[in-house]
Amino acid sequence: FKEYGGAAANESKLNGQWKLRFTTASDASFAATKERGLATTSQIIDAKKGTFTNVVDFEKGKLRGFRVVVNGKPLSNTDIQLAFKSVKLLRKSRLPRLFGEITIRLPSRVIRWLAARNRPEDERNAPYLSLKYLDEDLRIHTTDSNNWFVQSRIS
Repeated sequence: FKEYGGAAANESKLNGQWKLRFTTASDASFAATKERGLATTSQIIDAKKGTFTNVVDFEKGKLRGFRVVVNGKPLSNTDIQLAFKSVKLLRKSRLPRLFGEITIRLPSRVIRWLAARNRPEDERNAPYLSLKYLDEDLRIHTTDSNNWFVQSRIS
């Protein structure tokens, strides 16, 4: 994120891996089940590339996990516009080179259109996050869907 918050990308406080500690978003947390066991969630931010990678790993089952890659574009010192880029499914497979990883590219315009269909006209804009707090170890933000996320730094 070039010059996000006035800092160069290599000095960004956002850069690194973050563990999800709390969220009000039902689609960002996964309850343990017999089939997949426990799920762990985190996010890797690469400020130089301008990407957020949502990481979900499952303890057991055929689906080992998945990665959602999102491009971020700073709009202000607190807001970042999001454009969903791809989903990578990580599968347990007898032929891992063929079927172990499946990447699905996401058409951002279609996703924005689908997400905006149920919103009032004056609220139809691209997905974004708004930072509420950020230090070396803790990050709190809200989204355009009015969900809250609390994350702590892993690395």
